[in-house]
Amino acid sequence: MPQLVKLQEELKDSGFVIIGAHSQGGTADEIAKVSRGLKINFTVTNQFEIPGEKVEGLPSQFLFDSSGKLVAKDHHLSPGQIRDLVTNEPHFLASGRTYKKHKAEAEMLKKTKAYGSILKKLEKDLKGTGEAAEEAKYLTERIQAFGEKKLEEAKQAESDDAFLAHQSYTDLAANWKGAEIGAKATARLKELKDDKAFQEELKAGKMLAQIVAECGKLVAQNGKIKLDYGPNQKVAATVKASALALKKNHPKSKAAEKLSSVLEDFGFKGI
Repeated sequence: MPQLVKLQEELKDSGFVIIGAHSQGGTADEIAKVSRGLKINFTVTNQFEIPGEKVEGLPSQFLFDSSGKLVAKDHHLSPGQIRDLVTNEPHFLASGRTYKKHKAEAEMLKKTKAYGSILKKLEKDLKGTGEAAEEAKYLTERIQAFGEKKLEEAKQAESDDAFLAHQSYTDLAANWKGAEIGAKATARLKELKDDKAFQEELKAGKMLAQIVAECGKLVAQNGKIKLDYGPNQKVAATVKASALALKKNHPKSKAAEKLSSVLEDFGFKGI
């Protein structure tokens, strides 16, 4: 499981997605609690079925390319096989067509999140005609749509998770620097800097994020986290102290509201 979590984090910006299925039973809340305890960062479903394929033994793994074609299956696919596929597949923003004039820009998407710089490289061909213009327009529209989606997600996060919203706007300002998306994100960060209520929520959100990061250091045994286990005792003490500080300093914040459920996922009670 840790290997899958690491792969998902490493390759997520390339469009790589893991979907896991469990067959152990249990309620949705129980599965969610175990998943958080194991730091799972991908979707987990109850059972699964692949048309034309028979699942024999666990774990079974199936690898699909960007077109949905099954390209490999095994009980233990190696990380190397997965990385090779991601390297050879088009980036999700460049998928759907082949490139002759802007192949370099399509490949750049696999190596960098500097979308503003890539848009700048495409800009000179947007007003032209022919193959170069068509490729530039296709890539530009997909990159811009992706940025607008991220902007909307950041906006929606403002009322519920100030830390996530601020982090998202900061990433957008950096990754889309020199483009309209980056300018919008930068402008919104300046507006939020003068919003006292948001800044208070941001402080609380940072504290909660630090608590979650600290909880991530807890060691699971047989899929369960025991706070009295030797390596976990110091971490548990730090988490408890930080949780009490958050509740004391920001008692009415959204972060404080979320605190109990977050801690329960890692085995803390009565804080």
